[in-house]
Amino acid sequence: MIHLTAAFHAKPEHTSTLKQALEAMLVPTRNEEGCVRYQLFQDKNDACQFLFQEQFADQAAFDQHCNTEHFQALLSTIDGLLASEPKITFFEEL
Repeated sequence: MIHLTAAFHAKPEHTSTLKQALEAMLVPTRNEEGCVRYQLFQDKNDACQFLFQEQFADQAAFDQHCNTEHFQALLSTIDGLLASEPKITFFEEL
């Protein structure tokens, strides 16, 4: 099982645009074979901060996700919207 978080920090003037781009990932990703969990959160105290909690069945499912059209579109869309680089963290279940 692959567990990860992906954190995004929007430039204040691009918060709404980034939110829409991230929300557009929800349905197609949840429909991917091997996607176990895919949730998006927005920080209650800082609307510029977003976090995906993701879980995929295995490395192959995660790799396939990274090569989907919607994922590649997100990468090109968020360029210029972010205040910093996305932070991707992988976790091991204990």
